[in-house]
Amino acid sequence: MSTITVADGSEIATYRRLFDEKYAEVEALLADLPAPALRWKPFEQSPWQGTSNPLGQIIAHAISSTVYLLRMAEYAAGKCEWEAVDGDEGREEFGPANHDPAYLRARVQRTQAFVHQFLDGLSEADLAQSRTHPRRAGRVITVRYSIGHASEHLSQHIGHAQLTRQLWALADA
Repeated sequence: MSTITVADGSEIATYRRLFDEKYAEVEALLADLPAPALRWKPFEQSPWQGTSNPLGQIIAHAISSTVYLLRMAEYAAGKCEWEAVDGDEGREEFGPANHDPAYLRARVQRTQAFVHQFLDGLSEADLAQSRTHPRRAGRVITVRYSIGHASEHLSQHIGHAQLTRQLWALADA
């Protein structure tokens, strides 16, 4: 992984720092976490928004959707075709391997490496690129929006995971 100095104030360096901060939060979530915590749900059914997701599924979705949205940015930049736009594990995003803390930590590290590789492959000019969505007429995908959406979406699910981990810790106490 590349290292960015504080003096590098480029937009791409800023994205890298933001994602690295978010990935550090995911690592902190997984630190010393036993496997049962990844399957734990605070409740089965709620009158608002239905079921709750287990911690492992929240984290798996957070990192998989980050890859998906950054691959949309790659598509918008003309660096891949639409068929390559997918999460890091495709349809296996919520597979049973995500119940293993070591596997999930390795997956987090692998997707963070992808984020670095993606950002290392971008130029400042790439950030202004856009392409029409191949399946939704009239929708334009932009590189900047896809990157910003990836960061925002990751942040939202980290917050969900942090609350779920806090509730698990209370239930386990």
